[in-house]
Formats: sequence, C-alpha cells, structure tokens
Amino acid sequence: MRPTAAVTPCRIRPPWLPRERVIDAVAAGRWWDALAIDGPLGYATAAHLKQITDGLTGPIICDPQGPETRLYFLVPVGGADGWTEPDVISFGQCCYIGVNGSLDADTVGLHWITPPRCQHPDPLVNPRLLRSALTIARTLT
Repeated sequence: MRPTAAVTPCRIRPPWLPRERVIDAVAAGRWWDALAIDGPLGYATAAHLKQITDGLTGPIICDPQGPETRLYFLVPVGGADGWTEPDVISFGQCCYIGVNGSLDADTVGLHWITPPRCQHPDPLVNPRLLRSALTIARTLT
C-alpha cells in the first residue's frame, strides 16, 4: 500500500485580488470599504493595530506615490460609513482603490503592508480596533 501524501491546505485568493504581477483599480463598497490615513499617522496606526491584534490586522495597502504616503485599511462593507475622524478618508461605493495582485511586491510602488491572508472568508480590518489604534497613534505622533 502506498503512503498517503500530506495534504497541504489550498490557499484561496480573494475574488477581488488582481492576478499576480497586476495592479488594478478595485471597486470599494462591494468586497470591502477602505479607510485611508496619510503619512506618519498612517504608519503609526498600522503599527499599533499590529500590536493590539497580535499581527492579524487584516489587509493594509501602502501607496507611496502621492505627495505623502497613504495607507488603506480594508474594512468590511459599511465599515467606512460614519467615519468623520480628522485625517481619515473614507472610500465606499463609487470609489476605486489601486490593489497590487502580487502579495510580495517590492516596496517602491503600490504594495501590501499586511497582505490578505487568503482564507475563506477573508478577514478584514476590524473598524473598532482600527479606531483604537488611531487614537493611540494620535497621542504619540
């Protein structure tokens, strides 16, 4: 009898993620909403979010190409509604976000700070925890 090969769980790419080596505009409000925070406040918020979630933040995109680096935190649909925080831009329906399909892209262009975990269902950033991380980041920056 032949030994059974070890079964490796299949990693599932989220349906919204572009193909490898492709950057595409993905509609917010369908699979997720996005909350954008620029510059040092964005980085500090991401760092604190990593601390309070033990590194399981959910997907965070970095776009270093604008006048200031912008981080996009992908939250569940509806999670951007009602955000009126200063220095936070909400993206929901009728908005598009640039997404890199390569999860390990270089950090010169559009890239992932924290890539999607490619599980089903794909875990997103928890808006409540993001707000807590943002509050902490504001007191320290």
